[in-house]
Amino acid sequence: MSEPNQLPTPESIYLLLDSIDFTLPGWYVALMSQTHEKIFEFEEGKYLHMWPLAEVVDINEEYNFDDDAFSDFFLIGTYEVGEACAIEKETGDIYTVPFIGDIPEDTTYVGRTLEDLVEYLQEPW
Repeated sequence: MSEPNQLPTPESIYLLLDSIDFTLPGWYVALMSQTHEKIFEFEEGKYLHMWPLAEVVDINEEYNFDDDAFSDFFLIGTYEVGEACAIEKETGDIYTVPFIGDIPEDTTYVGRTLEDLVEYLQEPW
């Protein structure tokens, strides 16, 4: 899609959105269209690395999140504690999802918006 560490181009964003079978939330597309990757790090809270748009489809394939057991979620980043940040494809809701575990039993609902995500990240573990 785009070169490493480059901002996504409108064409690369279009290709990404055209390559998936669901609609990503507008807040996510807007945020990630303005940056290569996004890192949230709060002193008392959690850490989240949101992956570049150019890499998210490949990362989902590498983690087998295109398989039936995981197909309800689309990974967008990692908390680096064995959990990923994911979008539920049907609703656009934000969840924590274990890299190893039972889905959906081991998922945690975070919210629907970027503000909900930031609020969740500011909470201590």
